[in-house]
Order: sequence, then C-alpha cells, then structure tokens
Amino acid sequence: MIKNKGKCQKGLVGILFVMVTLFLVSQSLAEDLLTNEQKDWLDRHKEVQVGAFNDYPPFGFVDATGQAQGMSVDFWNLMASRLGFKASFHPAAFAQQLEGLKTGRFDSLAGIFPLDERKKFFNFTKEYTIIATYIYVGPKHAGLKGLTDLKGLKVGGVEGDSGMVIAEKAGLRPIGFTSYLNAVRALGRGEIDAIIMDELVVNYYSVQNKLEDRIKRIGQPVDQGKMTLPVAKENTMLLGILQKGVSLVSSEEWLKIRQKWIGQ
Repeated sequence: MIKNKGKCQKGLVGILFVMVTLFLVSQSLAEDLLTNEQKDWLDRHKEVQVGAFNDYPPFGFVDATGQAQGMSVDFWNLMASRLGFKASFHPAAFAQQLEGLKTGRFDSLAGIFPLDERKKFFNFTKEYTIIATYIYVGPKHAGLKGLTDLKGLKVGGVEGDSGMVIAEKAGLRPIGFTSYLNAVRALGRGEIDAIIMDELVVNYYSVQNKLEDRIKRIGQPVDQGKMTLPVAKENTMLLGILQKGVSLVSSEEWLKIRQKWIGQ
C-alpha cells in the first residue's frame, strides 16, 4: 500500500506540473499577442469596467448576493485570464448599460448586437456567439406567422434592446419595459399580445415562472444577433485588446460555458 501511495503522489505531482506548465505557456502566448502599448493600457487601468446584465438569464443576471453571473460573465473572465487583466462587472438595466458606455462609466459591456443605430457611438469586436430573436405571443394569437401580423396589437420589448428596434422598423409602436422579466410576465398575464425578444431569456423566464402554456413562439427568427463586445468610438486601444481576447476563447470552450448554464 505504501508503494501504491507513492505512485499516486508522483502521478498527482506530474499532473500538477503539466497543468502549471500549460497555464504558464498559455499566459506567455497571450502576452505575446499584446503590443507594448496594449500592455501599458491594461497596466494603467488595472481593471476593465464592464456593464453587465442584471436580468437576462442565463446569459447574464445577478445572484442572491447581487453578483453578476451567467454565460457572458464566464466568457469575460476566461478571456481576461488569458490576457492577464481583471474584469469588474456592474449589473444594470440594458438601457443603462448603453448610456454607461456612452458616458465612460463602462469600458465595455457583457455583450451587444452591432446594430446600425449603435455604430454611431460604438465600435465592436467580432462576434463570440449568435442568439436568435423570435416573436412570442399569447395562446389566442398562436396562429400568427410574422411581424406583419402584429399590426394593431400590443407589442412589448425592452428599452434599448434589439427587439424594440426590429418592432419599430416593422412600423409597429412597441411598449417599452425596463426589464426582460417584466416584459415576459406582461405577456404571460395577457397585458400585451406579443413580445420580440431573444430566445435564451424568454425560454428561461417562461420555465422559471411556469408560463410555458401562456407564451408561444411563432414563425422563423426575426433576427440572428451576433453578440460582440463594444467600446466607445475613441477607445481603439481596448478594441484591439478585446479583439485578441475573443480570438483566444475557442468554440469548444464556449460550448462548455453554454452547457454549464443551459445543458446543450
């Protein structure tokens, strides 16, 4: 038994050595990707201030202690660890996130679609995932097919969200909600006839609030949103850093993050 114990200890030491070596190598490779100017920027800023979702689960939300959690937070933390900086998360309503990025309160956000309306204020990294946006209706409207069928109905969305933009471009007059949860609940209670919203968050809140029978998805996606990391127009240094960071997270690693939160 002593001999076996010794072999196990040697094996554990060997595994630990390999893990530490791989970590150091990955850190070295990541640092080699950054220019001296980019390293100096990170050294001077200490932490990157990130506006995070407070009610967009499982992509981003706050836990019982008020801490930011979710897929986007895991992605940011992995990316930051690869580049040797720390991300500090500040949960806020989506409209407040956009305003915070405009005013300089935030350096970036947990994730955002690069809509034309936003390109006036922000620049964006390449996408790190794609999220489908659908129309959801109450049971009595389950036979509807698409945006043109929503004329004359009460359509809801979240202030600042892409669903509102889609509705407005379709000639609708959407009702703005301050949170995703409130919009989903309003549809479930029959206070509005439809919402235009991202699939992940509607699925999550429908299950959590036992509204599966009262909220129906119709038609094909009205959008396939490319989730990117935004920065203010003038912040080209951080844009370059984050662009490299996104490239350092593999599709397999993103799949593991996704599986952790939604199991698929």
